[in-house]
Amino acid sequence: MGSGEHEHSSELLAKDRAEAQAKWDALWKECDFSSKDSIVTLFPQYAQVQHELRTKNKRNVSKAVDIESFTLKTPFGDQTLLSSTQLKLEPNSRQCLYGPNSSGKTLLFTNISEHKIKDFPKHLHVHHCKELETHELHDTVLGTVVNSHPLRNILIKVEKKLEELIAGAADNAPAEGVLDAWKENLHWVKFTMESIQGYTAEERASKMLRVLGFDEVGQAKPVTALSGGLRMRVALAMAFFIEADLLLLDEPTNHLDFPSVLWLENRLRAYKGSFVLVSHDRELLNNVCTQVLLIEDRQIKYYSMGFKQFEVTKAKEDKKKAEEIEKYIEKNRNADPSTMAGRLLSEKKQWMESYYARQVALAGKFTFPVAVPLANSEKDAAGNPVPADQIKLINVENLRFSYAPQAENPVFIFNDPINFTCTATTRIGVMGPNGAGKSTFLKLVTHKLTPTDGKITDHPNFTLAYFGQHSTAELNLDMTPIEFMCAQFPDEKPGVLRSHLGKTGVVGGVADTRMQRLSFSQRSCVIFAKLTLICPHLLILDEPTNFLDLESVDSLIGACNKYKGALMLVSHNRDFLKRCAKQYLSIVPGHFNLYDELKTAERATYSFIAEMEEGGNVGKSALANCAGGASVHASQLTGAAAAAKAAAAAPVKDTSGAFVISSSSAAPISAAKPAAAAAAAKVTYAVGEKVTALWTDGKWYAAVIKKIDGAKHTITYTQYGNTTTVNATSLKKAAPAAAKPGAAPAKK
Repeated sequence: MGSGEHEHSSELLAKDRAEAQAKWDALWKECDFSSKDSIVTLFPQYAQVQHELRTKNKRNVSKAVDIESFTLKTPFGDQTLLSSTQLKLEPNSRQCLYGPNSSGKTLLFTNISEHKIKDFPKHLHVHHCKELETHELHDTVLGTVVNSHPLRNILIKVEKKLEELIAGAADNAPAEGVLDAWKENLHWVKFTMESIQGYTAEERASKMLRVLGFDEVGQAKPVTALSGGLRMRVALAMAFFIEADLLLLDEPTNHLDFPSVLWLENRLRAYKGSFVLVSHDRELLNNVCTQVLLIEDRQIKYYSMGFKQFEVTKAKEDKKKAEEIEKYIEKNRNADPSTMAGRLLSEKKQWMESYYARQVALAGKFTFPVAVPLANSEKDAAGNPVPADQIKLINVENLRFSYAPQAENPVFIFNDPINFTCTATTRIGVMGPNGAGKSTFLKLVTHKLTPTDGKITDHPNFTLAYFGQHSTAELNLDMTPIEFMCAQFPDEKPGVLRSHLGKTGVVGGVADTRMQRLSFSQRSCVIFAKLTLICPHLLILDEPTNFLDLESVDSLIGACNKYKGALMLVSHNRDFLKRCAKQYLSIVPGHFNLYDELKTAERATYSFIAEMEEGGNVGKSALANCAGGASVHASQLTGAAAAAKAAAAAPVKDTSGAFVISSSSAAPISAAKPAAAAAAAKVTYAVGEKVTALWTDGKWYAAVIKKIDGAKHTITYTQYGNTTTVNATSLKKAAPAAAKPGAAPAKK
């Protein structure tokens, strides 16, 4: 949608909202609060229809959507995106909506949420999780979430009005039976509030916001003071607070940090209603979706399978279709263009051209030239040159950092000195919550920040390329991509630059289009072309998958795996990290740990999420009163530094397989554990013993120990049958209370 269309659409929506508010105000003035039916006219449409169905004793009405013939056009009607296709959404389903850019995914969500689709069930409560609009920016963060439930807002006003009427009954002397009707309706309103958990709204909203990076101070901030990324987190909290029958999520992981993505996955797994998800995060799609809706050839095609199986199935279908079309073209290549056969031939040729162009583009996108070999002056213990792949590019020694070290009580992002080495073949994924120090760490190793203590040594002539979250800000939007590249590399031939732009997906007319008209994804590709014209020895990518579609992410993954240099990747996209990195550096409040497996890193992060949701000391202190996150080192929170020095007599690997990078040696030493965790580690268990075990949702469930192998305990969750392997620190002796329905850990 162009900017003019978007402004026109926003004006229409504002007008519609004003008219709806005026209509509601009139209904409020005319409302007879002694009549339940009159009160119901104040409710949102879905709640009115649901009430009507209940009064007719129709309590099991299907929440399915099944519209046989549905057509979707652009707002000005100049293009048909979907033509006479079926729109089918099953109840309690977990669906992925998949299709190329500009195929109509976002517009479909908008039309569903704005009730613009004929015959769409009116009793369904639909919520579209998207960027906050102007009318939603007048409240605090917590207030915005708590006041986002449309039915709850009205029930609160009605409840207050009924209490006022009942309190004034002695003076006003209502007609016979009216007082009893008010009391009965007040009881009904309170019951309805209980049914939607209306009285626990602030507690539930606050828990969600804590894990999304808002402490008590952050929750009290006005939404207008937040960045666009933080506003999206508020929108996400609103979506799960509302708990609609149908939740529509369009790229919800953009702007989220790693713990927030894990929180989102858990929320989707436990979601009671249906959801339709658009995302470039393959791991999220694999883990939460059981059905796929594909937009292709102006139709919606349905696949009753998980996303992983869908990708395999779709690749086979495309290959088979290409083979069949090739045969048809060979057989009918001389068909008369004016005939039906000729027109069909033209359509099939267009499909083939598009298919092969996509294959070629994805195969060659984000490619790298060969890097210049580095001089090797390093020697091993025997005096021989170290292998080329072990050459040190960056060496961090005894580093400490504070943004304000001269302050009276300085806060250190890295308080205990850290050591870190990046060699010519380092391939590391960096993860953690926003504010924990990921970006600070990257700025330190790229010399954008200076260490408070310690030093960073670089190889004298290695080449570094840094792709940051805000790298596109350097673009002059009045220039075209080819003009930008020529300005950056004035000595290079324009033909070479145009060819290199093409390898990042900036092809054809896009290279000659002013960048103000390009998407964020296309602008990111221009920056990537600039960074990779001369192959770097170290490539740092900070959230590179934001605004890329899934196919482009796949292409970037392929390019990173072909790239021979060192990689440091910051991403919330687990599929990207898993397929490109060999180790995972987790930076969370109180920990700076290196893991060999992504799953282990995830488990460490889950404990942080649980702490934040409960508002524990680490979660509260880590945020440092900063919306969106800002953390300090554990030694400043709990005295862990002293404990670490006392416990770390020698480098030891801890039972989780994680290493902490510490100051006592260039080699990693074991993580310092809080006293409670240390005590838990000493507890012994026996095969067959009944225990409680921590699941990945941060909750404890009844389990029985099946096998013990050193620190590894194989357990089975007794109520749900899940079997997994955990460390002793994830076990407790005491049995839990019975789990609530719907709170079960998802089976693997």
